[in-house]
Amino acid sequence: MPFHQDLLEKRQQLLDLGVNPYPYSFAISHTLTELRDRSQELMEKEVSVAGRITALRRQGQKVFFADIEDFDNRMQVYLKQQDFSEQIWQTILLLDIGDWVGIKGPLFATKTGELTIWTKEFSLLAKSVIRVPISKEKGDKKYYQLSDSETLYRQRYLHWITDKKAREVMLVRAKILSSIRRFMEGRGFLEVTTPTLELSYGGASARPFETTVHALSQEKAYMRISPELSLKRFIVGGFPKVYTICQNFRNEGIDRSHNPEFTMMEWYEAFTDYNYQMDQFEQLVSMLAKEITGSYKVVYQDTEIDFTPPWKRMTILDAIKEIGKVDVNALSDEELKKKVHEIDPKYQIIEPFSRGHIVDFLFSNLCEEHMIQPTFILDHPLAISPLTKKKRGNPDLVERFEPFVMRMEIGNAYSELTDPVEQYERLRQQREFDADNLKKEGTVHHPVDLDFVRAIGMGMPPTGGVGLGIDRLVMLLTNQHSIRDVIAFPLLRREE
Repeated sequence: MPFHQDLLEKRQQLLDLGVNPYPYSFAISHTLTELRDRSQELMEKEVSVAGRITALRRQGQKVFFADIEDFDNRMQVYLKQQDFSEQIWQTILLLDIGDWVGIKGPLFATKTGELTIWTKEFSLLAKSVIRVPISKEKGDKKYYQLSDSETLYRQRYLHWITDKKAREVMLVRAKILSSIRRFMEGRGFLEVTTPTLELSYGGASARPFETTVHALSQEKAYMRISPELSLKRFIVGGFPKVYTICQNFRNEGIDRSHNPEFTMMEWYEAFTDYNYQMDQFEQLVSMLAKEITGSYKVVYQDTEIDFTPPWKRMTILDAIKEIGKVDVNALSDEELKKKVHEIDPKYQIIEPFSRGHIVDFLFSNLCEEHMIQPTFILDHPLAISPLTKKKRGNPDLVERFEPFVMRMEIGNAYSELTDPVEQYERLRQQREFDADNLKKEGTVHHPVDLDFVRAIGMGMPPTGGVGLGIDRLVMLLTNQHSIRDVIAFPLLRREE
């Protein structure tokens, strides 16, 4: 084990003194933040607090000053030999930065005005046996003894110990989730749970993680790539407004905005369409921006983002025409193929030729880079949206929107397809398309979920459905460059 020998020896010395370095509990009267907030009221009164030692300052042989931090603040403590038994003083002499201690005594202010606790009762709460690289402050600046990002991602607990800002991101993330739940409950939505392990997968175009279920005679199973099909079953079964916040798992690439395990929110609402849900999505995210940051205008990586409603709305074809300078409707199939190869000579055009997939390619390569301010991209091609109703007035397109902010797609939404016959045919066509093309690249094709078709075959009312990427939203509202910074424990290569 990676224990430090000198700290292990101190642990043994504590045991030899008859001190348990890892007691069962300790009663605190206040957090350190409460002490600071109520310092005038509590001055010279006995308090009981706990914290991790972040600094030790010895004055001669008989006096110590120490800084301790609990989960959200810092306090100085004063320890004097004459206040303790010999056993306790020997325990204090064995302290190191990183140890957790319990302190009881009166609160006072030093001559320089610093709030301090005069320790009258001392308890060791946890002896560290691995040295903790605590950050140091000098003036208004904070210096970190550990800056290796790989180590900080791998040992997230160490990151939180050494960097209060990293802890703050997790607190803001929790606040965002709490605010989302209040918003949804205020609108009559029911939070539900969907399966993480499924015998079939669907609801997204993604490669799943596979496993086997020994209790079901080695039946193949998949980690959830999307809760969509399960949530639609709730709608069919008589729940008109449902949502879930869950982990999805996609066996695909890792970069600054993608992690194989990520947090998604999805909601479905009967008797609505994508127009209604576009307004609701805008209201939710704008509310979160204002509540979390205090303003609709948020600075992300030195760029000001304005979440003030209403957001810009563009069809995907208009975006390609205006931003990418390509008029898809004016080009023949051969001209489109030529344009694709001008952009990326290595791109493999799928046969049979699909203009819908070319539109998706053109938007990704010509437009996404320019999607800075909140923008809804609407009305995608039918070929890439098998679960979506056709657009009223144009059957080659579907009623779908994707919201983009700072070059990132943060959601996806449909007027959900509720015709079971058409849905079955679209899923069957997708399966054949995948089998002919995607399997060549080693990608698992998408099966037809017959139970899902059976469910909507029993009657599914008109429904609007929306997905919101929680991790990317947290990135935007906490000004974090990478998705790894907002996921508590991101997936990394196995440590050597």
